[in-house]
Parts: sequence; C-alpha cells; structure tokens
Amino acid sequence: MVAIDPNSDDFFCHVIEQKTLHKPTNKGLSHFLKILANSGSYGLFVEVNQEKISEPVDVHIFSGEISRDKHFSEVEKTGLWYFPPLAAVITAGGRLLLSMLETTVIEAGGSYLFCDTDSLSIVSNEHCGLVPCPGGSHKLSDGSDAVKALSWDEVDEIAAKFNRLNPYNKSLVRDILKIEDVNFVDSDPRKPRRQLFGYAISAKRYVLYIKTEDGISVVKASGHGLGYLCAPKEGMDENSDAPLWITEAWAWLLRRDLELPCKKPAWFDLPAMMRMTLTSPNVMRSHRPEWLFPFNFFFFPLLSDLDGYPAGCDRSNFKFITRYESDREKWKKLEGTNLCDGQHYSIAMFPNGKQGTVVPESFGIILRLYLRRPESKSLAPDRTPCVADTQGLLRRASIVAGEIVPVGKETDRHWEQGEDMSLVDFRVLEYRPSGKLVIADAALREEMAKFSLRELMRKTGLSQKTIYAILRGQPVRKRTLLVVDRALIPLLGLKVTSN
Repeated sequence: MVAIDPNSDDFFCHVIEQKTLHKPTNKGLSHFLKILANSGSYGLFVEVNQEKISEPVDVHIFSGEISRDKHFSEVEKTGLWYFPPLAAVITAGGRLLLSMLETTVIEAGGSYLFCDTDSLSIVSNEHCGLVPCPGGSHKLSDGSDAVKALSWDEVDEIAAKFNRLNPYNKSLVRDILKIEDVNFVDSDPRKPRRQLFGYAISAKRYVLYIKTEDGISVVKASGHGLGYLCAPKEGMDENSDAPLWITEAWAWLLRRDLELPCKKPAWFDLPAMMRMTLTSPNVMRSHRPEWLFPFNFFFFPLLSDLDGYPAGCDRSNFKFITRYESDREKWKKLEGTNLCDGQHYSIAMFPNGKQGTVVPESFGIILRLYLRRPESKSLAPDRTPCVADTQGLLRRASIVAGEIVPVGKETDRHWEQGEDMSLVDFRVLEYRPSGKLVIADAALREEMAKFSLRELMRKTGLSQKTIYAILRGQPVRKRTLLVVDRALIPLLGLKVTSN
C-alpha cells in the first residue's frame, strides 16, 4: 500500500509524508503509519520486556556510575534493536524543540496553558491583551494579576520560525509546528479562526471549548486519566474527536465549575471498570478462573479505598476480576474472583457489611476526584507545592534528589490505555543494593512449599505477604529467614543435635 525505496527514500521522513498524504482518504492506513514511525524511530531502541523466572539469577546492573551484581527472580530482556544511547538522544531532541518553543513564546511576552511532548497551548486572541491570572507578571486596572495574550498573528510568526527546520517534503508536510484545526470554525482550516477557551487541571488533563448561547460546547477533550476505563457509553464525538462519554464528562465538569446548568450523565452511577485482555503468560498462573481463556476480555473493577474491600482481607493480596459484560446494565451485579486466593465475591454499589461483596468506585466518584488532582511537576504561584485548589500561573519546581535508585521498565500506561494484562500486578522493578537483605535458597523454598500457607504463617508468625515474598525468591531480612529455618525443623520432624 505504501512503497518505500531504501536506495532513495529516507525511511522515517517518507513514512511521515505518506501518513499525511493518506490521512484524508484512509485514516486506518494513516494511523498505522504513525505507529510505525513512532515504533521504528524510537520504540525499538527502548524495548524491554520484564519476565519472571523460577530460579533467581545473577544480574549485572549498570546505572550511571553504579555497577553491581544482584540476585533477581525477575529479569528484563532487551529487544533486538535495544540501544538506549540513541533513544536518549531522540528524547533529548524532542525536549530541546519543546524548550525552544517555550522560550520563543516567553521572549514574545506570552504564556501558555499547558504543553505536551510535541505541542504548546499558547494563550492568545485576535488582537492580544491581558488575561486575568493569579501569579501573572502583568496587572489589570483593578490591580489583579494577569498574563499577556499574544495575537494570532504573533502565534503564526512563531510557527513560521520553526517551519524553517522542516525536514519533510513541504508539498506533503507543510508545517512541523502546526496551528491545530480546532482553532478554526467547525475545525475546518478553510474557515475563519475562532476564539477557543481552555481549562487545564494538570499537564495532560485539559479541555478546549467555545462559548455558546446555552453556555459552552466542548471542541477538544483530553482522555488522560479517564481513557483507561471501559467506556460506559458507546460512540465517538466527531466535534471533539474523543469518545462520547469523555466529552460528556468534561461538559459536566466544566458546567459545574463555571456554575452553568448541568445534568449528570446517564452512566454516572455505573461502576468504574478497566477492560483487560489475558495476553501474557506471566500472570494468572494460579487461581485463574475457569471462565477466563487466553485472549479473552475481562474486567478489573476499581475498588473503593474507603470501604470497597471485604472486611478483614489483606488488601495487598487482593486483585478482583470479573467476566467481561457488554451489557452495561448488568455491571452492578457481576460476580468475580480474587486472583490471589481464588475466593469468589459479588459486586455491590454500597457497603452492606457482608464479607462476600466488593464495592467499586462509580464513574461519578472518579469524576469528582478528577478535578482535585494537583499538578505535582510544578509549584503554585507563591512557590509552594501545588494542592487540589491551586490556581494561576505555575512556577518551575526545583528537585533535590534524596536518593538515586536504579529502576527497570517503569512505564505504567493504564492512564492512557487499560488493556495490558500486566497492569494487574504492575510494579516498578528496583535495583537497590541488597544490604542486609537475603534470598532464600531453592532447597529452603522447596521445603516451605510442602506446607500450606496458613500452617507456615501459624508456625513462623510471619505475614502472608512475607511468606509469599520468600517463596517467590524476593529479598527479605536475614533474621526473617532464620525464623523460617527454625520453624521448619519441628514441622519436618527433624531431630536437632548439638555438639
């Protein structure tokens, strides 16, 4: 469908050019080419796959000036094209371009609402002026703080400067810093420009809207922090290029905050679920429900931290899943299994004191908490840490590292895409020095495996979590292993003699 000649074509430039060429007529092909370009020009060089192994092995760790050996029962296998120095340079190049753009806007006296990997939402209007904003460097006539809005012409000039760096065929990719279509009436660049308004909670949680006769209309909605949930309603909103429920969620949030008339969405009281697929052989090796087959969908409900768990359960060993159900009316009555022990529970939307039920968060609770998320990467206008109610022009945060801990593959994608099975037991693999921690040898773990978990807990006095850690070959304190060793002697019927 797309011909590439290695003798004459720059592979990555050609893929991007063809992506742009096919976008108006074949969105599926265009989307594939976008993924191909991202994976081929960056993703291949950082591919790392975490794998659990039955017996711990020696792993040699390199991290900056740190070099050491350590036992691990989890290893990270690198991809065929793994080469982090090249990946780091690619990332640095993107950061440099974004920093150049930010500096150019600031030098023009402007400001911005939010930025992402390759974009900047510049505060602007048709003829420039001042916009009220706590912490801004300008003052309004009433003495309140404000920031300067650049004119649309000034924004166009900034974009034109960056297009001098355009490496692509300009007949196919005209701009590398593009004025987004959403800035034009009906998101059609052939029509006049329109005034957009924005509302940002944090770096990736934002919405763009226009003012209408009945209040506001969402024209672009970010799904970050929401998109990982299974959609409580089908359909896409063509106006905002987002799932219909995401647009409805933002419209409700905006109208409440702007004190406009608002109505709760019909799906407001449904339980919040993550839809997942059983794709990895490294999870669910035990206690897998009989109804769950490879490559099947299932639900991972988000249980309430307050009263969502059964009374007396160990939350650290409680991972509840249910069957996938397309009929949303049945979500409130689903039954499922705790993967850690195989026990069955049913969903209830309100606590009832029964040990056989779990209570997920509702979409309504998720949304009410959504606006309360502070921006952890910046400081408030008064240079204190941001809190849920912080408003205004945020400041740079200075970070002082108390400790440098080498970690493995740390990316948790569930805020954006929630179907990766590994998210059920996602955790960052840390390469800390062992210190006083040790790993039980295979012989001791084999002896422990001959007894039930309850028997081991009763005889050793150790918690379920600690017993599991020892059995999995994870490091524990030397004193903890000594307790196990002494407890196993009477259990095994051995006679201890002293010399």
